[in-house]
This record gives sequence, structure tokens and C-alpha cells, in this order.
Amino acid sequence: MNMFTSPRPNFYESSDGFSVEVLGQTGLAYREPGRRMFVDAEVVMGSSGLMLYRDSISRWDAPNEADPVDAAERQRILENIRQAFLFQGFEIDVI
Repeated sequence: MNMFTSPRPNFYESSDGFSVEVLGQTGLAYREPGRRMFVDAEVVMGSSGLMLYRDSISRWDAPNEADPVDAAERQRILENIRQAFLFQGFEIDVI
């Protein structure tokens, strides 16, 4: 089971090795060991703290941009992000 810490505001780190960082109002950084991606998202009011754009989970940042992100990996990343927000008591909407 994932255990999360939040060593600084808007940064959630999992015991499974990934982290999620809210980057202002319009995006977040998702990180795994050795790679990172920017995910388009919007901070929203209410119980759903974030609206995330599924199609933006499409490629890793350089130098890993050649690593494929298929549907299964996109879903895994999406679930990791969802778990990080649930840790803070928020659900996410995915569009």
C-alpha cells in the first residue's frame, strides 16, 4: 500500500517511488525515478481539487521523450496521481 508524505506544500511523495507536485493553477509534475512529465491540470474548488487532462499524459520530458506512454502506462500514472490527491482528501476529475 502506498504511504505518502508531503515534505513541502503541494508536493506529495509516495513510498512506491513516484511524486506529484502541483505547479500553480494549470499543471503538475509527475516524477518517477529518472524521469518526469508535465501533466495539464486545473486546480478547482470543491471536493474535486483537480481537473486533469488525460491526453496530456502522453510523453516523458527529455531525455526520456522516446520512452513510450501507452494506454496501460497512462492509466497507471493517472491512478498514481489520484492516490496522491486522495492522500490529501481530494478526488480528481479526469477529462
